[in-house]
Amino acid sequence: MKKCFIRLDATSSLGFGHMMRCLALSYELETDFEVIFVVRGIESERELEKYNFEIIQISDNANEEDFLLSLASKNPDGIWIIDTKKQFHEKFLPSLKENCDVLLLIENLSKNMDYADGILFPAAHLDYDILNSWLPKEKRNKVLTGWDWILLRSEIISASISNSKFPLVITTGGSDPSGVFFKIWYLLKGTNIHATFLIGNSFVNRNKLPVADNFLNIVDYDIKYIASAGTVISTFGISVAECLFLKKPVISIGHSYENAIGSEILSFRTPACINLGYFENITRERLLNEIDRLKQPNEEIKSWLSQDIIDGQGVNRVVSWIKDRAVKC
Repeated sequence: MKKCFIRLDATSSLGFGHMMRCLALSYELETDFEVIFVVRGIESERELEKYNFEIIQISDNANEEDFLLSLASKNPDGIWIIDTKKQFHEKFLPSLKENCDVLLLIENLSKNMDYADGILFPAAHLDYDILNSWLPKEKRNKVLTGWDWILLRSEIISASISNSKFPLVITTGGSDPSGVFFKIWYLLKGTNIHATFLIGNSFVNRNKLPVADNFLNIVDYDIKYIASAGTVISTFGISVAECLFLKKPVISIGHSYENAIGSEILSFRTPACINLGYFENITRERLLNEIDRLKQPNEEIKSWLSQDIIDGQGVNRVVSWIKDRAVKC
């Protein structure tokens, strides 16, 4: 059985969206490949240990590129998936490709990235201009992106959708290191709006949570709340795509300036995503106006959500893409 190495880091500061999408791929890949995660740092290892996959840790004093190339040379027919933001040196990706059958980058921009077999941007908000300095236009056929390539967990795909059991649900990510939760809580406090705030297991400020009241409630994250929501407020990321898949209009908030740009792009591509920009700049008036407007979504929003544009088959498409290339090697 061929080995599939997944280079990934998952920490409270980086967030866990990258890990969850790689896990979604892993559960499908493990029927045909031996899946091995390669991580740096004890926090990444601890997070992944919960899921019972083999883990190789890069030691703190090791040069990452040398370590990965050594690992690839010892397993020359492997599959490699790299899901990190690290920009590799120009010789790294050509050398890695020489020692593996399939190389897939996920949202990685590095020199000589065209040596990869594919570059996956599992979202519908890619700004192709960011590729201009990294990937020649004649190699853009290697890019896998758009609604069809969004990676959803099986938990999302199997969720039972209901109608507005929870009028307004807020999800700010598994760890929320930027503190978006507190900004939204402050804006909604005293407005008499019923809202349910979700916090993940790795929420970094659990010891600072405010006291719930008759209008604002706090619960541990469970997809059932989103699946039963009328409207969702979400920090920009995979959770926005999850909301759209579950046919929920979503108010999207960037927890960084980079995410705010992505949120704006996505809002132009679907009427069901309302962009509020960077969280620090949000006003109470703007937020309340959008919440009020989405109590009765317009026909354009309802029509878009009814078309099943996100079909939940992104993981299967990526795994099929990998298998097709592995067979040819």
